[in-house]
Amino acid sequence: MNEIPERKLELIRKLLAVAEHPTTGEAEAAVFLEKACALMAAYGIEQAVLADTGQVRDEVDRLVIEIGNPYQPDRRALLGGVATALRCRTIYRKIGSVSEVQVVGYRSDLDLVEMLFTSLCLQMASGVLRVAVPPGHTTISYRKSWMAGYVNRVCERLRAAETTAARDAARDTPPRAGRGAELVLRDRAAQVGRVYEQMFPNVRRAGRRALSDWSGWDGGRAAGDRADLGGSRLGAPARPRIGR
Repeated sequence: MNEIPERKLELIRKLLAVAEHPTTGEAEAAVFLEKACALMAAYGIEQAVLADTGQVRDEVDRLVIEIGNPYQPDRRALLGGVATALRCRTIYRKIGSVSEVQVVGYRSDLDLVEMLFTSLCLQMASGVLRVAVPPGHTTISYRKSWMAGYVNRVCERLRAAETTAARDAARDTPPRAGRGAELVLRDRAAQVGRVYEQMFPNVRRAGRRALSDWSGWDGGRAAGDRADLGGSRLGAPARPRIGR
């Protein structure tokens, strides 16, 4: 990795470290988190454009993450939402009591997916345990609706950051400097789709989950607004195990 991207990643790590610190107030943390999120989105798009012009190597690859209990479907939904926001595709299968999720995408995007999911998964798990369940609601139903709201809001923020970064990249691209970021990202998404369909030609879509208690939705979305959209690590591809 060249010096400039590494310096950008180090800045992202520092912003996230401030946002994650327990003494940082919520308002201040939100500012640092939004900056980190914007920088990560810009970094991902920058790598896509550099790869398109042959300045860096970036190919479609696969990341495998195992997700165990508790709240396995909820964390699987979080991974799927993060991956989709970062231009990747997912598929999972059950192996005993564990979900093996395969994420297909360009290597630079997979690195970000791994970093974001690992951090957000831990935050969601700790956040839902701190929530007081209102009288008259069952703990598991309330927590599931809280996590659904959390996932919904976090993924909204990620998609918004990606949209803004793509628009800024298109505006800042000099004439005749190569293909625009929007076209590059569209072609990459199409290529990921082709590889995904070749790897999994007989995919069966899972049914939509139904919540029996929506009372925690707003609280989960509010927590998603405060979520740290990242972590302190971005390294070589890994095969993490989450919560077995």
